[in-house]
Amino acid sequence: MIMAMDIGNTHIKIGLFSQGRWVEEWRLGTDVRRTADEYRLMVQALLLESHVDGVDRAIVASVVPLLTPCLLQVLESISLARPIEIVPPGYGLEVDYPPANLGADRFVNALAAWVLSRRPVVVVSVGTTATVDAVVDGVYLGGAIAPGPHFLTQALAKGTARLPPVLPSIEPWIIGKNTEQAIRTGVGQGFVCMVRGLIEHTRDTIGNDAAVILTGGWSRRIHPYIGIPARLEPRLTLEGLRFADEWLHAAHNAHPPKKVRRQPPCLS
Repeated sequence: MIMAMDIGNTHIKIGLFSQGRWVEEWRLGTDVRRTADEYRLMVQALLLESHVDGVDRAIVASVVPLLTPCLLQVLESISLARPIEIVPPGYGLEVDYPPANLGADRFVNALAAWVLSRRPVVVVSVGTTATVDAVVDGVYLGGAIAPGPHFLTQALAKGTARLPPVLPSIEPWIIGKNTEQAIRTGVGQGFVCMVRGLIEHTRDTIGNDAAVILTGGWSRRIHPYIGIPARLEPRLTLEGLRFADEWLHAAHNAHPPKKVRRQPPCLS
């Protein structure tokens, strides 16, 4: 049994993979103020509810450095093996991008998209931020990062005197009949147009027949509106973590560590 954990800015997504399928998926709120003990109790409660005592291996992608050591410590307490934190490049995916600047979530999403498609692919993740990345011939090329809908509505409310904070959504109409509706359509439909444009320009660069894979908290909302054939993969990050674990496991089996033959002690 493998535990995959994606530590994001807003949520921590956790999945249990066993016997060829995801048997459990959970989501916790990201809070850097919580201690390792608090997170340990939360994770142990989730496992207890699923009648699981522990896991064989654990693998992590994190974009929250303050939480990474804490949650690695938690995973070490429930795993038979030391947990692995994904650090690009590797795991079957090359990187044409400064590795130190590449978020583990973007890398893992790109890895999963490449394994699932095995062709030029545009990887789109929409949530707290919007990222549109390109993978060709097993090489992550880079991409674009833009603000997500919540950032856009917050910017309008904080940067103006009279515009109110509004919960973002994608509405079917384009002409708002009051200020709140105008913000909703401006942010929602504007976000759709931005993502669509980034996808189209990326495909213009790597090939118009490139596959498009869509993931993230807003993926189901935006999918009907982007007007481009796209494969919806809500658990793309967890799949990428699983593929990375499989690659590491296969590499270890192919090249197991050599045993050091100890010399018998000298007899006086």
